[in-house]
Amino acid sequence: MHNISCDFMDTHGDTYLEFVSAQDTIRLDAIKLKFPDADLDWDRNWVLTKVTIKAGVFSGQFAGEFMTTDFELLKRQLVLLDTDFNNGAKFSPLERQLILTITGDGLGQFEMECEVTPEPNSRQKLTFSMSFDQTEIKSYVRQLDRITKQFPVDGDFKIDDQQGSI
Repeated sequence: MHNISCDFMDTHGDTYLEFVSAQDTIRLDAIKLKFPDADLDWDRNWVLTKVTIKAGVFSGQFAGEFMTTDFELLKRQLVLLDTDFNNGAKFSPLERQLILTITGDGLGQFEMECEVTPEPNSRQKLTFSMSFDQTEIKSYVRQLDRITKQFPVDGDFKIDDQQGSI
């Protein structure tokens, strides 16, 4: 992965989502809307996000672009996961820079498969897995709640919780 040095990349705020497992970390810092004054709903919902990854000996950061709906959908799926440990959740943004697939074992242990592709449509890819247990879900939901309050879904998007799509 490559480092990107942009002024916004050093911003640390309350709008982040951080998964930590042993020595591995995925942190998403939602920085700002990319096109806040755009005419189209679609464009107004892009969030510029600092993505920081540490997976074993690999580490790096890059500027990711995710939609407000990606964060909202993951939050809703994690709320369901907190009550049904057989459920799963998936963060699968359009640009596919970061894909997180969470599966439960039914007993409160979760495995998260991570696929990182800093540049959309690139062949460069890092894959690894992390694990967590049920006690961490509420913290993830709180973190996502801060992101979705700061960057709410704007416009006429309809989120289908059952299908995991907008």
